[in-house]
Amino acid sequence: MLPALRRASLTMATAWRLLTWTLIFTTAACDSPGYKFQSQEEFLSSLDHYEIAFPIQVDQNGDFLTFDMRSQLTRRSRRSLGSLSYEAAERQVFYKVSAHRTQFLLNLTLHSNLLAEHFTVEYWKRDGVDWQHDFHEDCHYAGHLQDQYLSSKVAISNCNGLHGVIVADEEEYFIEPLSLGANVSTGSEGEGSPHVVYKRSSLQHSHMDVACGVLDEKPWKGRPWWLRTLKPSPLKPSSNNSQRGQLPLKRSVSTERYVETLVVADKMMVGYHGRRDIEQYILAIMNIVAKLFQDSSLGNIVNILVTRLILLTEDQPTLEINHHAGKSLDSFCKWQKSIVNRNGNGNAIPENGIANHDTAVLITRYDICIYKNKPCGTLGRAGPGGRNV
Repeated sequence: MLPALRRASLTMATAWRLLTWTLIFTTAACDSPGYKFQSQEEFLSSLDHYEIAFPIQVDQNGDFLTFDMRSQLTRRSRRSLGSLSYEAAERQVFYKVSAHRTQFLLNLTLHSNLLAEHFTVEYWKRDGVDWQHDFHEDCHYAGHLQDQYLSSKVAISNCNGLHGVIVADEEEYFIEPLSLGANVSTGSEGEGSPHVVYKRSSLQHSHMDVACGVLDEKPWKGRPWWLRTLKPSPLKPSSNNSQRGQLPLKRSVSTERYVETLVVADKMMVGYHGRRDIEQYILAIMNIVAKLFQDSSLGNIVNILVTRLILLTEDQPTLEINHHAGKSLDSFCKWQKSIVNRNGNGNAIPENGIANHDTAVLITRYDICIYKNKPCGTLGRAGPGGRNV
């Protein structure tokens, strides 16, 4: 996983669950508020069970190629992609992971549509944009298990080791590199880099399946956890309605849709992970979100397209973020609208070549609460009609 996850590997199990219409609050913990776990070792001790695996890169037949898990692609400008071509080995990779009495053969393809053509990364001080660039590292992949195209989902980033999620056999498996500083027995002196693999069901928490400010999730109990809070399709009218002359609702035709997304990380998040790691970390989260949203039960193909990443290094005068989820949500909604219409300093106006967005996402390390300005372990908050997954 990313180097920053030596301290916050625990974030990944919940972060991609929280995509909202206007806001994601992300704690740095799977189980409890982020401040509770300050190291990977401490987080692992809270799990019911985890295993150490030594992934290898293989060919499509599962034959060994290398122990090196790192991406071989260099950082490049998104705007220059049209003039570049990828080698086949870089666009498609295969990894073998043995854990939980299962041998996972990952069939992965470079997620080249994760970022918009005019994607930019911006570092903001109090007065606005301080520095920005349009470079990124192509190390985010999505795919499936070999021979399980329809029944599995895999989203993996190999920027610095493998980290991501494997969804198969009605279970979610999380994988991340074992931190060099973690005092954990690997049970093996073999070659390769040790990784931690654990099931979502091993997480000890009491709030993973509660609503994020939304009442009554019972109709969604049978659905995947990342889809449970999406609004269901309209129900067919009753026979009484039909007798009154009302026509039955037609079933919508499956349409491919793109959700252009602005992602914002607050000062606490940036300070915790550091400038060196925060960009890859957040894009790895969005890579998983994008893959999980491509679910047939949505009725439409939904593509999450990250257009802009804003990293706050200082507090913003008109943006108030605290433990109170509702007030923070309102403040963020107003703030994200204001930065679209401002001129200068590389703000998101189409004339400057920086894309607008359909949805805005905030990632914070605040331990938020729905109705009060005190920590209480709430995972996320969405406005009326919003999405919190």
